[in-house]
Order: sequence, then structure tokens, then C-alpha cells
Amino acid sequence: MKKAGKLTALLLVAALAAGSLAGCGAADPVKEEYPEYPDDKEMWIGGWDVPINTLEDYQMAKDMGLTHMFIDGVFAARGTDGYFEQLKHCEEVGLKAILGMDTSLDNSQNVPVDTYDYSGYPAVDMINLWDEPPIQQFPDVVERINAMKEVYAGKDMTLYVNMDPFNCAAQPSTLTTTEDYLNKFCDQVLSQIPGRKILSTDIYPLLYTRGQYVISSMWLEHMSHYAQYARREGADFHMFIQSYSDVDRREITSREELTFQIYTDMAFGIKGFSYFTYRKSFLGGFGGGCVENDVSCTPTPVYYWAQEINREIQNFDHVYLAFDWEGVLPVEGSNQLAQDPTYRNNLFAGIANPLTELDCGTVSGTEDTLIGQFKDAEGRDGLIVTNFTDPIYQLKDTVSFSFQDANRAMVYRRGERKIYEVKDNQLEITLSPGEGIFVIPLKIN
Repeated sequence: MKKAGKLTALLLVAALAAGSLAGCGAADPVKEEYPEYPDDKEMWIGGWDVPINTLEDYQMAKDMGLTHMFIDGVFAARGTDGYFEQLKHCEEVGLKAILGMDTSLDNSQNVPVDTYDYSGYPAVDMINLWDEPPIQQFPDVVERINAMKEVYAGKDMTLYVNMDPFNCAAQPSTLTTTEDYLNKFCDQVLSQIPGRKILSTDIYPLLYTRGQYVISSMWLEHMSHYAQYARREGADFHMFIQSYSDVDRREITSREELTFQIYTDMAFGIKGFSYFTYRKSFLGGFGGGCVENDVSCTPTPVYYWAQEINREIQNFDHVYLAFDWEGVLPVEGSNQLAQDPTYRNNLFAGIANPLTELDCGTVSGTEDTLIGQFKDAEGRDGLIVTNFTDPIYQLKDTVSFSFQDANRAMVYRRGERKIYEVKDNQLEITLSPGEGIFVIPLKIN
């Protein structure tokens, strides 16, 4: 549980004594003041497809570092003892439940509105009203929102909708633009949701098509639109992370393929992410998942990678969440530009309204690099910096910072805080494949 704290304060710390001032040859310990942030915010980390319905399996989900579990009526019918047992398991192990209403795409016909009041179950935190509705279904979504508003009037229950990543105007295949879909969603649907507002979608970007490893061309374009609308609407931005495989989406074979997705999404200011899927899907052609679907308490390799990453994120999520997202700067790598001066990353070209410069200085990288710019309440800059090369190719990215006025950099790397000495405003850090870091440049007097 996060600890309450006062507003951003300065804590006197012995940096060199702890060996945390990287790149400095000084031998004597010195005391310097670095920003500290209250540990009162946490990243929402969810899992889709519930564990096998035992307390031990739910404890395993909690131990992976999940904060939330999506629960619908697929594995235990709504209203049955088995369904309510899932909610009790969540409560016992300390997971929050997100209840799905079994409506997705355009399948609302013959799906009754569940008007049962779940607020009596302490674990229930949110109601996921619909998964990926096309625009034609927005009036039906609003009807269900209105029904939930009556059920939960005066109660603390978050309502949200996971949006369609393909911008469907109507099923089966009538599409529109991301902006048109978002505009209509915000105007017709999000505006009707009381209290906390969430923009959420699912883009699974790691593909294997025609014998080639590729990254989805829609990923960064959609992320940029969603991030900007989330800021405009004062909404939390949530994304699903690919932990499964199918006919087009590749098997997750390394920790780096998860960090690559998560830190790229964090560059766009997400405040939560969920693994799709937690439990290996029973759907034909689906693979992956964090645990096996038919044997109790049986993790896959993805489980252990995700567990490590979740701990990493949770070590500094309160710092990251103390900053507000301002935009994203794409940087083409010098190695590519040396081979072709006209080189442009096609995914970078799709980013809507990218930054052209950073407030705190300039950045270059030997490989393509994605940088999210943030500000805290006191105007400090924060940068999520991601090696934006497909981890499958195992390319390192040496990132060079030229700050305007800094002599230290507070860097969160693999969940650990390190203080780097910045000489003449210059700093160089080499990122491993799939790696992301959070950098806060500082001027210490």
C-alpha cells in the first residue's frame, strides 16, 4: 500500500556515501539535496483473463505485482457462487477487481444489463462497461452508463469503457480516423461518466508477418492521439500490454519485449497498464499468457519477466506519476542517418503533434529513441527515454543529453534511483535493448 506523504519536498541525502553519484571521481562523501516525492500514487497494473478459481492462484496473480484483475462472466457465470468467490479471492489477497459486463464490439443484443450492486464487495473498484465498441454502439453504451449511475448513485465506483483500437464506426468493417472516433467517444460517452475518467485501448504491436518481425504501424500514431485527448479531458490513460500470441502477433520470448512496450507507452503518459492475457487464453490460435490455463499455479516464463518488471515500475511509479505529460519527441538514430541522411522512422512519422525540441536541452541517440517530456508541480523536467528499436534485434542505444543548465541527473533505471554527475551539461547513457529510463535533470548549488 502506498504511504501518504506531504507535497514534494527536499530530503537531505548523502549521495556519495551511498555510492549513488555515478560517473564522479570524488572520494569524500558530500551531502546534496535531491527532490523527494510522496509515496502516495501507484500505477494500475492489471491482468485480463482470470486465474483458475482458487485462492492460491489469485495469490500468484497478486505476487506477480498486479493491482487489478479483470473479471467477467466467461469462467464463472455471473450471479453464481463461483463468480462471487472470485471477488472474495481478490479481497483476501489484496487485488482490486474490474468487472466486465460481457459486452464487446457489437454483441450487446441479448446481453442484459447487470444491475446488481457490487459495491458491497470491497475488492470491486471499477466496472468495465464495454470492450471495444464501434461508434454505432455509443448510444447503447450510454444507456448502460445511465443504468450504472442509478445503481451506484452516491457510491465510489469507477465506470469506464475500453475503446476500439481500429476506430470502428460500424461493424463489421466500417472504419474512421482515430481523431473522429476519439472526438465522438469523448463527446457522447466520456462526458456521461461521472467522477474519474479513463481513456483505455489495446494495441498489440509486436508482429510476425510474412516471415518478418515488425512493429505495428498504428502504435505510435494511436498513442499520440489518445495521450492528447486524455490530457484534454483530464482522463487517466490506460493501455493493454501484449503478453499473448496469435496468427499475427509474435510469441513473447524475452523480458525486453515487455519493457519495450511499457516504457514506450509511458513516454505517452500512461497511468496504468494491463497484461493481455494473464491466463493463457482458451481461444483457438492464442498462445502466451502469464500462467497456464488448465493447471493450477503454473507460471509461464512471461510471469517471471512481468513480475520483475512490475516490481521495477512500482519502485518509482510515485515519482513518475508526480509528473504531468507534455508531449513526445522522436529522435532518429545517428547510425541510421550515417547510412542514409534522409532516413526517417515511419512510426515516428505517424506521431500526431510531436515535440520538435525539449525544454531542458537536446538529445541524440545512436539508435531511434523516443522521449516523453513531463513536468512536476514545481516545474522540474522529467524525461521517459526509450530505446525504440525492436528488442528482437538486440541493439543498444547510446543516448547523449546536452542540458541547458544541469550538473546532476536523477535517473530511475530498472527501478533504482541513481544520481549521475553532469559535467558541462553533458550526460551519456547507453540503453540496453527494450530499455527505458526516467531522467530528471537537476541544478545542485
